Parts: sequence; structure tokens; C-alpha cells
Amino acid sequence: MVQKNIVVESGVNVYTDKTFKKLVGTLPKCAIFKYTAGGYVEFNNIKGYTNRANWTCPAVSGAYVIALSKVTQKLAETVGGKGIIQVTKGEVVRIDPTSIKNGYVNCAVFNDVWEWGFKIKATDVKRCEALGYNAIAKL
Repeated sequence: MVQKNIVVESGVNVYTDKTFKKLVGTLPKCAIFKYTAGGYVEFNNIKGYTNRANWTCPAVSGAYVIALSKVTQKLAETVGGKGIIQVTKGEVVRIDPTSIKNGYVNCAVFNDVWEWGFKIKATDVKRCEALGYNAIAKL
């Protein structure tokens, strides 16, 4: 099964095989690439295996889609609440576009793992799930 993924952290190395000894290249942050179960990735001329799959995420997963934050701000768990997690402009986040209420959508931020349950204004994100393979998501 091939899925469209995006790189959320820099330093995603790609190797010739699953022993992870011979480096083929490094995927740039915000790269949209093909991901096959077992860790096989393809991005432009970089093809091989990665052991950093947790630093990537699917472009679409259930109701959630990838997006880029258009602002630097602290996100809250409730609309109008006190911000508790920082996102920076251009950072990859996951949003649930079906959850829009009062101009806000549910959001997840990557902090070693995906932290869910935050709210962000729908106008403060740029959806990127429609980008094609071998592209770089940017504002």
C-alpha cells in the first residue's frame, strides 16, 4: 500500500536497505513523498528505506489532513483558552476540517509524538493534502 506522507522533522535519512548502513540521501522538511509499508520511501531521485518514519505523517488519515501554520502562536485546548503549546509559522500541523466550529478546527501538533486536542483558527492554516508527490509544502 502506497500512501502520501510529509516530513515533519528534519533529519529523515534514507538508506539503500533495512540495515541502515549506506546513506542514499536525506528528505527535506515538508517534503511530500511516497511511503510504502515497511519503510520504503521515494522522493525525487531518493529511493530507499528510513528508520525515521515517526518523523513523517500521512497527508490524509481519517478525517485529519496536513496543513502548515500561517502564524506563530500558542494554541489552546479550548477556543479562547490559555495557550499551552507553541506552533511556529510554516510548521506542519494536522487539522480536522470537518470539526470547524466558530471559525476554529481541531488541531494536532508534532512534539516527538502527535499531541492532539488543540484549536486553531481555520484561517491560520494552509491545507496541503492536495499537493503532489515530490513537492515541498510551503506557505
